[in-house]
Amino acid sequence: MPVHRYRSIEDMPRPWRNADDPGNLSAVARMLELHRALTGTLRRRPGVRRYRSIEEAEIDREDRVRS
Repeated sequence: MPVHRYRSIEDMPRPWRNADDPGNLSAVARMLELHRALTGTLRRRPGVRRYRSIEEAEIDREDRVRS
């Protein structure tokens, strides 16, 4: 994705939605529902996990992908 630099705010394109649009909150809620639907099967334990070896880490990672 290219990076565009602008000399001033006036040179920037207008945002596709207004910041005070009341539909923004419902759009975010729909995006969160989609995220949960797509990643709902990926149940992960919270926190940091420590492993004694790379093999043990790979086994845990494979178990999380399968379940």
